[in-house]
Amino acid sequence: MKIFRRTITVVLAILISTVGVISFPVSAAKVAAPKGLTVKNTANGVKVSWKKVKGATKYVLKYKLSTAKSYKVAYKGKKTSFTDDNLSPGKIYSFKVKAYKNKKAGSYTKAKSVMFLDRPELNAEELVDMDGITLEWYKVKGAKIYKIYRSLKSANSFKKIAEVKQGTYTYKDRTVSTEYIESYKYYVVAYNGSYKSAKSNIDHDVYGYYKSGKPLKLTISKGQVYSDIREKINSYSFLAPSITWKTSDKNIVKVSKKGVITGVKKGTATLTASGEYEGEKHTIKIKVTVK
Repeated sequence: MKIFRRTITVVLAILISTVGVISFPVSAAKVAAPKGLTVKNTANGVKVSWKKVKGATKYVLKYKLSTAKSYKVAYKGKKTSFTDDNLSPGKIYSFKVKAYKNKKAGSYTKAKSVMFLDRPELNAEELVDMDGITLEWYKVKGAKIYKIYRSLKSANSFKKIAEVKQGTYTYKDRTVSTEYIESYKYYVVAYNGSYKSAKSNIDHDVYGYYKSGKPLKLTISKGQVYSDIREKINSYSFLAPSITWKTSDKNIVKVSKKGVITGVKKGTATLTASGEYEGEKHTIKIKVTVK
């Protein structure tokens, strides 16, 4: 046995001295390209995100202007998202990312593009002539279309109500209800083809208008306490310094002397607010539905 071991040792020594160090093939695991690359406009810039690669120690994100030939590094690090706030509005940019496992790099993802569109800045106000609610916003560079969305504050369910082309930065909403006491909420989104901006700020300090003789409408939940009714009816020019409150059915809706409304059980009841201002009597009826 000793002779056999010596023979193997001698043979290995001769091979090493003749051909150098013997190496054995090692299968190198490939670094996967990140999946789920997305690019979108946000209020703070273009947000780029991707899914985590198992074992990745860092990521390198690159970008380029659509007219440029080469990419530049936008981000290096361990995070799986990056928001670029240093882009030119109205320009199209492409982004791609790759993962590293220590010093070993994977391949880049397929690039995705987005036109950087600023978030519109919206202002909404009622007109003194009671002819609707006027919306105004600043021009967004690169935008071709602006879409306007509206919701009742209590509903919180937005629907598109209008669409205007570039060059128009105002819209008058004449379809607001004259019955609902709840305020409306609006936002605007800028578009250029399939590219779209982030939603504008939501402006909701605007109300429908009160037609004398018709009750306003308010929807609340069972058990809900609604305390800012005075502020709401003041927006309808109800200026009486003191108000007397009555409810048609206290088993459905209770109302305190200060106008604090409580939904007791499901159903509908009518509140009456009465007061006097500079010798003139004021009355507003509010139809409250408890869900």
